[in-house]
Amino acid sequence: MKKLFIIIGVLFVGNLSGQTFTLKKCIEVAKSNNPTYQKTIINAEVANSNLASAKANKLPTTQAVLSQGMNFGRSIDRFSNDYINQLYNSTYGGLQVSMPVFKGFQKQYLTESAQILQNAETYNIETEGNRLSINILKAYLDVLATQELLEASKKQVENSRTQIAKQQKMLDAGTSGKLELIQFKNQVAADEGSQIDAEYNHQIARLTLFQLMNIKPNESVVFEQIIPFEIGQETVYNESSNPVEFLPEYKSLNLQSKSFEKLIKANKAENFPEVNLYGQYATFYASTNSERSFFQQVNDTRNGSFSLNIAIPIFSKFQNSPRTQFLNVQKKMVENTKQISQNTLNQDIETARLLLTAFGERYKNASKQVEISEENLKYVELRIDAGTINPIEFALAQTNLARANANQIQTKFRWILQKKLLGYYQSGEFDFL
Repeated sequence: MKKLFIIIGVLFVGNLSGQTFTLKKCIEVAKSNNPTYQKTIINAEVANSNLASAKANKLPTTQAVLSQGMNFGRSIDRFSNDYINQLYNSTYGGLQVSMPVFKGFQKQYLTESAQILQNAETYNIETEGNRLSINILKAYLDVLATQELLEASKKQVENSRTQIAKQQKMLDAGTSGKLELIQFKNQVAADEGSQIDAEYNHQIARLTLFQLMNIKPNESVVFEQIIPFEIGQETVYNESSNPVEFLPEYKSLNLQSKSFEKLIKANKAENFPEVNLYGQYATFYASTNSERSFFQQVNDTRNGSFSLNIAIPIFSKFQNSPRTQFLNVQKKMVENTKQISQNTLNQDIETARLLLTAFGERYKNASKQVEISEENLKYVELRIDAGTINPIEFALAQTNLARANANQIQTKFRWILQKKLLGYYQSGEFDFL
């Protein structure tokens, strides 16, 4: 999975020029490049390794032993048991097996704990992916909003420049004075200043989105518009829906809590007797027995044994009690984290529902303001053409329209954000993926 994301990221980043990025594509690129998200994938790989290690610990320990030695000085002949003082060679070969039989099911609990943690890390990948998707969503909507605000400011500048051209003609015809022309030029300068601010805000929004995707900013990249909702439409939130049951972060926390339960049982197993089964089969050769050949000695000295050992701990309860207390505290911390997260989620849901309603009403009001401001500006321009109005009234009408447009655009995208967040809280899925 990690390699797949990296390959996708390379393909995307390598050919950005002139591309149109959808919201889904931005999220895919971010997942392939974002180091925090990649870290969760690495953590999952570590969990897989820990699980494999826990399973391996349940297997018997088996080893083949082969040794070649040389003895000199006073020693005991392994065949006659007499003292000898000579240099001789010896060869030893054998197979040894050690198998754990019982330790309060400790190894089983450790394996189950590792399996649970592996599943928890899988949910953590999904959790970080959702968190990254939400951040990308916010940044993406901000780009679209600032883009519309920039277009609105450009239209405002264009309209002001049109009025200057008209005033210049009226000045040349002697139907208007120099003062009116200067006032209109001042309005153009003010509108151009607003356009500069809008351009700066748009570039900042694009930069933020590129940084979240962890790719170099590219001016030629175009971000696709989101299919518009019917802004302000009623949204019914299913009260019976419980995000705690299906959101991955809570599944992960539940699994982490269960993992600590297994670790606590595994630690308490240290107080149980430990039973191990040992077995060995070996043979040897020594050069002191010149009457028998190498293979004859190897055949003569074949021997094996089995033993069952029981070790009963005496003071382990006092030694393991602090560890058990620590694990219980860790389990409580996970449960407390879940409770805090759940409270925060409930607050976020209630806030999103409230904001969705508020932004819906504000959007309707802003749309009325835009309609009225456009009509007002239209009549002001007609009166300017007739020479019956001064530039101050035009500036006021132009400013009111700009304010109404900005309010409508910002409210629209804030409403869309809350709409998508509520959809995620209700189903655990994003409608744009």
